[in-house]
Amino acid sequence: MALAGATIAALTLTACSTGGGGGGGSATPAAGFKPGSLDRKYAGTTISVMMPPWGSFKKSVLQQFTAKTGIKVNLQTLAWDSIHDKVVTTEASGQAPADVVELDWTWVSQFGAAGWLAPLDQYLSAAQLKDSVGASTFVQGGKQIGVPYSLDFRGSEYDMTMLKKAGITSAPTTWDEVLIAARAVKKAGVVAHPIGLPLKILEGTSTPWYALVRSSGGQILTPKGKPAFDSGGLGQAALEFIHTAYSEGLIDPGAIGLTDQQVGDNFAAGESAMVLATGPGGNAQFTDPAKSKISKDQLQFAHVPGQKDATGPTVSLEEALSIPKASKHPEAAAEFITWWLQPAQLITAYHDPDMGLLPPSSAALKELADSGKLADAQTIQTLEPTIQAVIPGGTPTWYSKFSSAAAATIQSVALGHTSAAAGIQKLAKQTDQFASQG
Repeated sequence: MALAGATIAALTLTACSTGGGGGGGSATPAAGFKPGSLDRKYAGTTISVMMPPWGSFKKSVLQQFTAKTGIKVNLQTLAWDSIHDKVVTTEASGQAPADVVELDWTWVSQFGAAGWLAPLDQYLSAAQLKDSVGASTFVQGGKQIGVPYSLDFRGSEYDMTMLKKAGITSAPTTWDEVLIAARAVKKAGVVAHPIGLPLKILEGTSTPWYALVRSSGGQILTPKGKPAFDSGGLGQAALEFIHTAYSEGLIDPGAIGLTDQQVGDNFAAGESAMVLATGPGGNAQFTDPAKSKISKDQLQFAHVPGQKDATGPTVSLEEALSIPKASKHPEAAAEFITWWLQPAQLITAYHDPDMGLLPPSSAALKELADSGKLADAQTIQTLEPTIQAVIPGGTPTWYSKFSSAAAATIQSVALGHTSAAAGIQKLAKQTDQFASQG
């Protein structure tokens, strides 16, 4: 998942209309449709697209798609969690929330098991899927129900200007080194709360804990949905690390009410020296002089620190484009996805500071790297081979319950309301309950 916003906004390029071809919710495209093509066969059709703020192209960019295909776009920009709720309520009544909809990695099992999304295997070409980095994350029951539009994974961001003022010359690679660096920054009076970490009971709080455990070589859940975070004590150790940082004031006390988006905004505003778990797309915001106080040359993106070193897996939190089976214009929707997956649009999304999406395309990444315009190219290229799913085998259908319970546990331990040992034991029991209830 990319940085989640809480504000709901709407951007309408044109009023909804009818026209053009449509499969009417069929998993098979209409006769004459060519996967991966861009033509004017569906000119006059209006498709609706529902995306979070970071997945929303500007009006001028979407007009380029309309100029090429004749397909008009009605774009709704909603908060990430609002999209989930909208999909659930509309699909439950047999309707499509939009023709193209955001599909987060955490929703794959829920939406896929419900049969709400059309298989994209026949709407996109084999070449497109082969070029798509992380497409396997969105396979449910052997069907490709989504295709990534953002190569999102978790690393750590450091403002080396702040660290150097405290005598720290390199990015921390272990949890102990993070604490040492943060204490030095705080003692030097560089910034009051050096570590940026969300602690609100939301998905954005669970994610950094996942990243800390996985970067240390641990697992969160087994492929069968059993607790794995207590294996080797890594889950508990990560909670103890968070508690230590919070109790010493290294994390803003107000973090219990902050989302990951707000933590990123605070980092850009110079209110922290590091963000422990954020995506590479944040560079677009953090290096934009209009939105950030961080010197571009002093921003360092690195592997999330591990308990003993930074050599473990990098967690993948990708987001995808999908087509609801109830869509009345799946072919036109597929052309929109095909257009988006072209390197030109992926690179535009990367450079847009309001999007900052790292291309999930080998071709687009190479083009950016070759042009010298891929920020932190060396780090990204180093981390890419280590990117793995948070949960091997995919998220269980009850994942949202687990994520909420994990976030509540993290906050409770951080505040000292419960010990890390008691918290991890309770979470393990809750996990078993979720699994047994299905």
